[in-house]
Amino acid sequence: MTSLTRFRRLYAGLLATIIGLSFLSCVRNAPPKDYLARVEDTYLTMDDLKFLSILNPDGKVPEAQLQSFINNWIDTQMLSQQALKHDMDKDPYLKSRLENFYRHLLSDTYARYDIYKAISVSDQEIRDYYEQHHQVFLWEHDAAEVVHYFTTHQDTARQIYNILRNGTPEEKTLLYQKNQPESKIVTYQDVIPELGDVIFNTKAQGVLNIIHSDFGYHVVVVKQRFNAGTYQDINQVRDEIRERLIVSKQKKYYYQVLDSLKGVMDVEVNQEVYNKVSSSDNPFDSN
Repeated sequence: MTSLTRFRRLYAGLLATIIGLSFLSCVRNAPPKDYLARVEDTYLTMDDLKFLSILNPDGKVPEAQLQSFINNWIDTQMLSQQALKHDMDKDPYLKSRLENFYRHLLSDTYARYDIYKAISVSDQEIRDYYEQHHQVFLWEHDAAEVVHYFTTHQDTARQIYNILRNGTPEEKTLLYQKNQPESKIVTYQDVIPELGDVIFNTKAQGVLNIIHSDFGYHVVVVKQRFNAGTYQDINQVRDEIRERLIVSKQKKYYYQVLDSLKGVMDVEVNQEVYNKVSSSDNPFDSN
């Protein structure tokens, strides 16, 4: 599991927890000036979104992430307010789950800011990993690094094509900023057949001819090609290697911290009760 995947799972857990708990703290006597959304007399404010900027490395909140959070918040507020009308907040099981959520949130926060912050990966470690695992970075299929522009309008596709072929650097930059095209390394198996046929049945690089598919019109820029049987350059896989090393170091350091805490904290598993629970068909039956 990459650290990016782990981060997404952690983010999902934090998101669910914070949304789930937010109805306990967002009620206002009067509408706040900076609220982003409202359900009845409960408001979502800028302060409630601060954790999103903390979770993102650059401090920004992508629009898709913001929209998802707001939609989830509204859905959760509607359901939770209905639950309050039915006195479900007094359920002991719910209170226990809330306490567990809170403790998981605390432990995740401690791991992120007090354990994982000490993790770093040097360029030498990346080079050593690349040399030791060279075979992992073999291209099994022909691949190409491409920039993919897409539109449903033929005239727009022609404008994009003309700017990419003959436009000024300023026009190309403005086009890129406006369209935010997808940029990635792909194989034939990664794309629809119409794109795969054009990209991989030619050795051309640069701006390819406009491609029409059932989805619309595609303008593809091939930046470089990679032949099957060759190895990826270390610069192409540097970030991937760093991710792998960080995850490995985090896991190792995480358990080192736990072992050290067990050495100084009073921890006990009541073996008698454990045996009773593990051997009984219904350990919670008081009869």
